[in-house]
Amino acid sequence: MKRPARWFWLLAGAVLLCAYAATALGQHAGQVVWEWDWPRKLFTPDGDPALARIIGLLRLPRVLGAILIGAALAPAGLVLQSVSRNPLADPFLLGISGGAALGVVVANALGASGGGMGLWFIPAVAFLGAQGATILVLSIARGPGQRVSLLGLVLGGVVINAFCSAIIVLLLTQFEPLKLRITTAWLAGGLGYLTWSQLAVGAVGVLVALVVLGFRSREINAFALGEEGARLVGVNASRVLYEVTWAASVLAGLAVSLGGLIGYIGLIVPHLVLMMSRRNFLPNLWLSALLGALVLLVADTLARTLLSPQEIPVGVLTALVGTPALLVLLRREMRR
Repeated sequence: MKRPARWFWLLAGAVLLCAYAATALGQHAGQVVWEWDWPRKLFTPDGDPALARIIGLLRLPRVLGAILIGAALAPAGLVLQSVSRNPLADPFLLGISGGAALGVVVANALGASGGGMGLWFIPAVAFLGAQGATILVLSIARGPGQRVSLLGLVLGGVVINAFCSAIIVLLLTQFEPLKLRITTAWLAGGLGYLTWSQLAVGAVGVLVALVVLGFRSREINAFALGEEGARLVGVNASRVLYEVTWAASVLAGLAVSLGGLIGYIGLIVPHLVLMMSRRNFLPNLWLSALLGALVLLVADTLARTLLSPQEIPVGVLTALVGTPALLVLLRREMRR
């Protein structure tokens, strides 16, 4: 069995094992409890109905949500690092996070209620904001002949993120305390309010985006030669950049809409994948999805159990762990 295949099955097994353990971890009277036989309580008639509802409506959606969001953020970071040849690129490079956050903050500032959308309102607004930011970045990145350039994408993402951040700060200073708390809690990242229908829609979108990237793996590999080098070997670099940008935008937009702003997963995980496998985009795509799912699942489990009964926003925890890792990467790149 080849090395990427071994890592694939090892990571898949680790994700399943951690998912079972994370579902078994709960809280009772402010204490962390371990319910290893949760499938019996969930699927058999003699189980505890209240516990079955807690597991089926809260714990399982949260565990699967962490897997889904991690499996979206890490491949988005991998593709951006691959086409840009920038080891510090991440899913938020294109202004996606700024657009999603601005959409939610503006909706709350206007006092918009979900109406008939209910729990779909915040995810829908965040996803639309992310895609709106992507449209603006792509329009900025178009040069002569309507070509999309890599430099234009990066600069456009920086500009859009800076603009969105300024508007967000301006609006947050005008919020009343309760509205400010709710909005900042979403911005800090959290997976505690996901529903099965949201997970189903998100899973379809993530799978479609991953398949699109898989079909473009040969062209993405060609970007190891640079943008002009990819054109010399017959790759329509502008078209590929446009397609993979949208795919990365969909992955990151879905992740942000479901879990809020969770950083560093798309930045750090691709580097760990490159330690496991060679620079071949297709196997690395699936390895990054599995490793991203595993990392975020572990992080979210720690976030809800370390300070029980209080909960740490998972975005804060990933930032606390990811910042030292980023410093190590920066140091390594400076030495190179």
